[in-house]
Amino acid sequence: MDSSELSFHVARFTEPTDLSATISADRMVVAPVGYVDMDTAPRLATALFNAVDSHPEVCCDLTGVGFFSAAGVHVLLLARDRAEKVGSRFSVRGASGVTLRVLRITGVEPLLLDLERG
Repeated sequence: MDSSELSFHVARFTEPTDLSATISADRMVVAPVGYVDMDTAPRLATALFNAVDSHPEVCCDLTGVGFFSAAGVHVLLLARDRAEKVGSRFSVRGASGVTLRVLRITGVEPLLLDLERG
């Protein structure tokens, strides 16, 4: 286990999807912190797949990610595909710096980013 894997963790929390609604479904937010690379991507995948399988709306918040590799892009695309299959909504937010650049270079930015919420 290298040092980037030791400092990597994934937080999960819910937030309301519509504060004005009388009854609102909660959005599950999966927020990785640290480096997402081929060593840590499987842990992110597990968290995202579990969330997609059990919540109607899932958002991956990349605000705390300092490095994002192709392995991370692959996980996001797999989570998006899984969400489509189970009828869940999947989005990504908080991408900036190198992470946003990777999403743009790979051409997946418009497929994943939640542009409504930034």
